[in-house]
Amino acid sequence: MEYAKLRYEVTDNTAIFTFCTPDKLNAMSMQCWEEIGDAFSRAQSDDSVHSILFAGEGKAFCAGFDLEESSDMKEDGAYSHWRTMSLERERMLQLWNTDKPVMAAVQGYCLGGGFELTNLVDLVIAADDAVFGDPAMRYSLMPMPAMQWITGIRYAKENLLLSNYFSAEEAYRIGYANIVVPKEQLMETAMNWAHRLAKLPPETLRLTKRLINKTIDGQGFSEYGDWGWDMFHIVKMMPTAVSQEFNAMVAEKGMKEAMHWLNSRYKVV
Repeated sequence: MEYAKLRYEVTDNTAIFTFCTPDKLNAMSMQCWEEIGDAFSRAQSDDSVHSILFAGEGKAFCAGFDLEESSDMKEDGAYSHWRTMSLERERMLQLWNTDKPVMAAVQGYCLGGGFELTNLVDLVIAADDAVFGDPAMRYSLMPMPAMQWITGIRYAKENLLLSNYFSAEEAYRIGYANIVVPKEQLMETAMNWAHRLAKLPPETLRLTKRLINKTIDGQGFSEYGDWGWDMFHIVKMMPTAVSQEFNAMVAEKGMKEAMHWLNSRYKVV
């Protein structure tokens, strides 16, 4: 499979998945998710790969989902949209279910789909300029519930209900990021961690990850994640006053102007 949104390389026993559309701040698309799925299959079947690292080219890790593509999807109908969302869910579960450790090296924006991705990786290495958050509520959408297992329910509610963004230092304080480093040291630190993982016995490393994930699944992580995706589909197909005004503005003035209007509604005074 030829990749257009993702760059795949194996270096020192680490499969590196690099988002490579910096002109769009590495915004997600369904094609990107398909490429991630194929890349995971390659990495999982390659015995020389001991860990997987997500990275982003340019000044952002991933600024969310490509809203222009999302607008196009509305024309496909409810069932087609549900199937598309199911495919995205399957790709997300690959992150969770693979027995090889998955890391993310995050700089700049890590929002929306990028944030959902970092909810499911095993280790997050953040540059000091990283900004995390899920602005789904701003778009009359619903965020996924995974964050509460990472930070605790009270902070997750504050962040998701208020549609907040938070800094790298805050991410470290609440246990969302494992470490914060200067931006210029981000990939060096990530590769150092990958080298440490590569020195450990892969059999016990993978079984340990599986044990930890199964323990969290016993608390409902995957089950409630499935419910979350079904609810997301329902909410996305449900018109609200905000979404109708946003869509009308997209049609009349374009996505850039509509985004400016939407985000200006949520400026913290």
